[in-house]
Amino acid sequence: MMRGTTARLSESGGALPPGAGPVGHKERGDQENANHLCVAFADVVGFSAMMHEDEQGTFQRWTGLREKVILPLLEKFDGKLVKSTGDGILATFDDAVAGVKWSLELQSQARKRRQGLSLRVSLNYCSVLRDGNDLLGDGVNVAARLQEHISPGGVILTQSVQDEIEGLATYETTSVGPLKLRKLGKLFSAFQLKTDGRHLQDPTPGVTDLPSLAVMPFVNLGGNQEDDYLAAGIVEDIVVSLSSHRDLTVISRSSTLAFARQPINPKEVGEVLGVRYLITGTLRRSNDRIRISAQLLDTAIGKQLASLRRDFKARDMFSVQDEIVETALVLLLPEMHSEERRRALRKWPSSWSGYDNYLKALDLIGSLKPKSFELARTHLNRAIDTDPGFSSPLAWAARWYSLRIGQGWSKDPRQDSSTAADLALQAIRIDENNALAHATYGHVRSYLFGDFDTAIEHLDRARKINPNSSTASLLSSVTLSSMGRCDEAVTAAERALRLSPFDQWLFMHYVFLGIVHYDAGNYEQALSWLSRGIAENDRYTTAFRVLAVTQVALGDELEARRTTQRLMQREPNFRLSDYKHTHKLYQDPHRAEQFRMRLRQAGVPD
Repeated sequence: MMRGTTARLSESGGALPPGAGPVGHKERGDQENANHLCVAFADVVGFSAMMHEDEQGTFQRWTGLREKVILPLLEKFDGKLVKSTGDGILATFDDAVAGVKWSLELQSQARKRRQGLSLRVSLNYCSVLRDGNDLLGDGVNVAARLQEHISPGGVILTQSVQDEIEGLATYETTSVGPLKLRKLGKLFSAFQLKTDGRHLQDPTPGVTDLPSLAVMPFVNLGGNQEDDYLAAGIVEDIVVSLSSHRDLTVISRSSTLAFARQPINPKEVGEVLGVRYLITGTLRRSNDRIRISAQLLDTAIGKQLASLRRDFKARDMFSVQDEIVETALVLLLPEMHSEERRRALRKWPSSWSGYDNYLKALDLIGSLKPKSFELARTHLNRAIDTDPGFSSPLAWAARWYSLRIGQGWSKDPRQDSSTAADLALQAIRIDENNALAHATYGHVRSYLFGDFDTAIEHLDRARKINPNSSTASLLSSVTLSSMGRCDEAVTAAERALRLSPFDQWLFMHYVFLGIVHYDAGNYEQALSWLSRGIAENDRYTTAFRVLAVTQVALGDELEARRTTQRLMQREPNFRLSDYKHTHKLYQDPHRAEQFRMRLRQAGVPD
């Protein structure tokens, strides 16, 4: 166990004078102990913002977590609920060790549920005053204020709790103090409890090694106080947008405020916050211009991975704030994911976590090489087995089956369609705020079942959960197009490409742009995008089908027949009779029939 060098706390958690002894309850008499309890606070990070976005869903998830996890665990560890605080709870334990055990298991079970709720827990062993069913006293205030200094999913302890677990090898802590707590006016020693599962007596299998990231306070180089608000707003919006990505752990903005106006040492900050990546930035006003700069840093090696700079007129600063946030995500996130893929590929297979298997599968699926494609399913299975609570591998497994049908590799398209839908639904049940899962389910319902109403409901939900998800926009585009909402479809496809201009699946972005332009009657544009898609990856057979019908629509049957020949080389068993039953192209049956008629004109066999 790592020990801090800060002063010990008084019974309320405050700093003792030099030379004062420890305050562990073992050294107190029974009468004094009668008024001492381990006070525990647990609250939901970002609760107000989530309620604003989805009041009913957030309320149901929180009450479900409270009733099914928090309260049963309180009973298990002999804790007592004092009160519910709306977005959290106040509880007590007679024994500080029991409070620590409760907090560890609470965070573990909360992570497994993966419902978009992150908890912060603080513990203080202190004297308390009772007022009916309520608790009062300085020690209670210390426990409440301490929460503000721990990352989502973390547990923070006062010195008095640290003393109680000293010498117990089960627990490992690191010093995060001294801290100045809001409205309490003095320094307090505090310790972060390791909660990743490795230090438990009965380790919890399958804790996902998701990449972790913190957005540091942007530095206002100009000194104008009005610009402080702008910088803070940009950081907050970036954090909210990043938090919508379910394969990324994002530290709350409140946890990074302690680093405001301090020089950033990436390695040190990474260790304190427990994150692999940092986004840092500056804002500078010069006359009527404002410049925003941001960098993505790898804390493990202290290396800058990507950077951006945006200049704009000062009068436009609020109107372009969303654009700045989107630009930051577009330019910085892809490099982070690329670094994670490189890291996963450097590992020995036996060391792969669920997340590493997940990354490996995405690389293999995107190649559309039959053998690699089959191997991708093996990696997805490993990811699902390793971490059953990680919903993204289930969503990608659903897309795997959808692509298997689309490529003509399925021996039983009806069964594979059913499997795809079931997997996507499983992903949603595990994490109802996973935009990828909703988008995938919507695409499967549209593409394989022709259930366009259900499809668009889930696709709209995906875009609402994560407006910056390129996958949600991309998959929405073809369903909107199939429903005849062509202008919206083109907008969605263009947004998808703008959100991910360096995407690993760039060929699919180009092909989907070709599809929506074909449906809109923009045949020349469709021809251009489809040709670019095939140039990126000529194994995606959907591109050849749409290219052939586009060429027929343009009156170039000779080129269409050449395209069909290339299609049949890739998919020799393709037949229109099978295609009619396995692919639900349009909500309007006349449009579907016209598409098949043009394929027939292009020489596709019946």
